[in-house]
Amino acid sequence: MSTQRSGAGVLVVGAGPVGLAVATGLLQQGIDVRLIDQAERPNPHAKAITLWPRALEALDRLGAAAEILDRGLALHAQNYHSGGRRVARLTFDKVRDTRFPFAVSLPQQETEEALRHRFEALGGKTEFGVRLTSFEQDGDGVTAVLTDGEDRASEVRVDWLVGADGAHSTVRSALGTGYEGETYPQQFLLSDGPCDTPLAQDEAHYFMTAKGVLVVVGLPGGNFRVFTSLAPDAEIAEDVRAEVQRAASERCPVPIRLTGEHRTGVFRVHRRIADRFRDRRVLLVGDAAHIHSPAGGQGLNTGIEDGATLAWRLGSVLAGGSPESFLDRWEAERRAVAQGVLDDTDLQTRLWMMKGWRRNVRDTALRVGERTGLLDRFVIPRQTQLSLVHPGARRSFGRLREGARLPDVALSPALHAGGDRVERLHDLLDGGRPLLLVFAADRRHPARTAEAFSAAAAIDRPGHRTLVVSGAPSPRERNGVPVLADPAGALHAALGLRGPAVCLVRPDAVVSTLGRPGDLRLVRDLVELPAAPHPHPVPETLT
Repeated sequence: MSTQRSGAGVLVVGAGPVGLAVATGLLQQGIDVRLIDQAERPNPHAKAITLWPRALEALDRLGAAAEILDRGLALHAQNYHSGGRRVARLTFDKVRDTRFPFAVSLPQQETEEALRHRFEALGGKTEFGVRLTSFEQDGDGVTAVLTDGEDRASEVRVDWLVGADGAHSTVRSALGTGYEGETYPQQFLLSDGPCDTPLAQDEAHYFMTAKGVLVVVGLPGGNFRVFTSLAPDAEIAEDVRAEVQRAASERCPVPIRLTGEHRTGVFRVHRRIADRFRDRRVLLVGDAAHIHSPAGGQGLNTGIEDGATLAWRLGSVLAGGSPESFLDRWEAERRAVAQGVLDDTDLQTRLWMMKGWRRNVRDTALRVGERTGLLDRFVIPRQTQLSLVHPGARRSFGRLREGARLPDVALSPALHAGGDRVERLHDLLDGGRPLLLVFAADRRHPARTAEAFSAAAAIDRPGHRTLVVSGAPSPRERNGVPVLADPAGALHAALGLRGPAVCLVRPDAVVSTLGRPGDLRLVRDLVELPAAPHPHPVPETLT
């Protein structure tokens, strides 16, 4: 058996969308990565189909969103029916401060292909037909045994191993990590293909009946996904499409007829989460770490965010800018997110199946929620994960909150950041580097301008991007610090900032730290950057 020792920092096992997100994020930072998959070819199945705004933002930072939007179908509403009547309609009309105020319907294999194109454009290569046989780890790295399609074994030495190899993860099994949870008793059938129906294709439709749920969601190319539940003890007919058609005709008050060629599937739904997402130099992401009900389409989205957020932290560790303990925060955050998603999707699945008086209570709550706007104001932000806040004590200035996502405010008209025109706030994010924004709040207080630039100069360190947001007439750069011109104070107002503030933003668009320009000791401690050879180092203290 041959042994390969290279500078490859990371071996990613599993080349689905989650593994590709990790690998692409690492390549963007200049980290050498090896991506393998035991399958002989890319996955041909649709699987998950819904991408929500927060995942789309992560895909945009990875450089894959444009192709996904070209391929996908934008979804603009969700309709819930019970007893033959619509009881609630949820729209994305109140989704603000994102360039993706909608969901995208796209079969998973096409999301995967778009990410693979981006990965390959960065110089990456997916090694299909390569299986992880075993691995051992020590304080310096991981030694893995790989087997190719001809059963030839080789040994490779890497610094880190990432398991993105699905619910039946070889990596998780080898670690001996628990994967506790349950399997729902119902069986589920789906059929993807053309349908003759007046149902709006750019919306999702849920029909909750005493006999089970029927879900109809538009797909690109004029197709639909028709998804239905069966009783636990029901026998499944050999013709799955005919069974789905029968359920659709029985449960949908609107005509729907499956036409043309359809792809069908039969499966059960699980809710499970791994005991830990990290064991020393081995990490778990996506379905290898957690698996959810398809209700709300959260699983794939959560996995993509697992991978994207892991990539910049792991890049920082490999660059020497952060200790290994920097990854402990990633594990704590992502496990908390996964547990929350698991609870939400479990609740929605159980809501689908309610009967008797519980169904009446559910329907009444949905009607009231729609009429009062509560569903659009609270349920949609949670479903899109835009309102997600990581656990812990948090400081807030205006609409900025530590642990929460930086609002992707539209800047109209476009503002100037140094020499560049910036149309949205997230345009300022730059690869694996953190972003330090110093808000001068000086449009009506000229004395604050000098204070902001002095603070920025004192805080600024190599390895992150620093900008002063100023409403005063000023050059594009001052004292070596670029200016984001905000002459009308629109950005300050959009973020609810009435006074000066310093905002440190992680590469995954999460606000890490908030402070005041005069609090230099605190801010200096928080953004101290150790020297690192990496082109885009990330500070240890961005936690």
